[in-house]
Amino acid sequence: MAERIISADSHFEIPMERVAEYLPRKYKEAYDDLRATLAEQMRAALGDPSAQPPLRNKPAGARQAPEVPRPAGRAYPAEGRPGASDPHERLKDMDTDHVDAEVLYLNFGDVDLFYNLDDEGASAGFHAFTSAALDVASVNPDRLVPVFPIAVHDVEAAVKEVQRIANEGGRAVMLPAYPTDFSLAPYWDEIYDPLFSTLEDLEMPLSQHVNVRKSAREIGMWDPTPTRAIMQSIPPIFMAELLGSWVLTGIFDRHPRLKVVLVEAGLGWIPYYLQRLDKMRDRHGWEARGMRLPKLPSEYWYANMAATFEEDVVGMKLLDELGVDNVMWATDYPHPDSTWPVSQEVITEHFSGVEPGVMRRIVGGNAARLYRL
Repeated sequence: MAERIISADSHFEIPMERVAEYLPRKYKEAYDDLRATLAEQMRAALGDPSAQPPLRNKPAGARQAPEVPRPAGRAYPAEGRPGASDPHERLKDMDTDHVDAEVLYLNFGDVDLFYNLDDEGASAGFHAFTSAALDVASVNPDRLVPVFPIAVHDVEAAVKEVQRIANEGGRAVMLPAYPTDFSLAPYWDEIYDPLFSTLEDLEMPLSQHVNVRKSAREIGMWDPTPTRAIMQSIPPIFMAELLGSWVLTGIFDRHPRLKVVLVEAGLGWIPYYLQRLDKMRDRHGWEARGMRLPKLPSEYWYANMAATFEEDVVGMKLLDELGVDNVMWATDYPHPDSTWPVSQEVITEHFSGVEPGVMRRIVGGNAARLYRL
């Protein structure tokens, strides 16, 4: 068994009432209106017939897709536990699961709504959320490691916020997976260079958590499965776009010490995608057509990127291609994929064919190194 277990991807819900305590009064009403709008959008994504647009070949008012049933009781062990939003209860659940530390991804769906405010309001909203997240970390900063969402509509302000987080002991930040969803420049744009240079200097990794691009959310609207299984199964596929965007656009040539983590995307798809990119570099004549990469795409992956996973038997068979220092295990507490409260048993079974030293790096050592734990 590993001497130290660190979950590189767990989740924590900061009550927005706590965030509101730090939010300037003039923005509170506007933000409440935005949250109501988000609730309506989620109803549509989950197939609420009243939220779906009419279809030409179906009678008006006819059900378009089945509603999501709500099971009685808990559908999975971690569902509804107070540790999802109470740091003291979270530590108890971590002790139950024998997990030493957790890298916490926060309720970024709520945070992204701040982008709908004016620039000043968006900055104020993210600043307020950071303050509430720092409160969570303060309960036990060696075990609770929030990944702080950073607003990127104002890069100069983003740099200051990153420096503030570092000064308060923060270890990681997250940027939106698809900045163009918020009418923001893609990350290869040199406008972000000051931010990436700051992260390099602070040795602070940047995360991109699995998400669905706004243009793809219509999949959920028409998904006919009762649990929206199609929509819930495809986000890892979208992560290939993110990986390609980082390794093919010159970002890592300008910022060779920048570290980017793809979160909750699994592993098995990555070696194939890297192999394809490497072959495309030559077979598609990239250099002859003006696309010059000093290294193979896969080399940027090994030097600058990592990915998290919960259970990935296929990925364990491909560790040589993935790089054992580029993958980190996670519990995903308290989501449906979570291994709580039997993470010890899951680790024992999942890594049964993996050399013990490699297992220790994946379930704790790599995260400890990256997040300086």
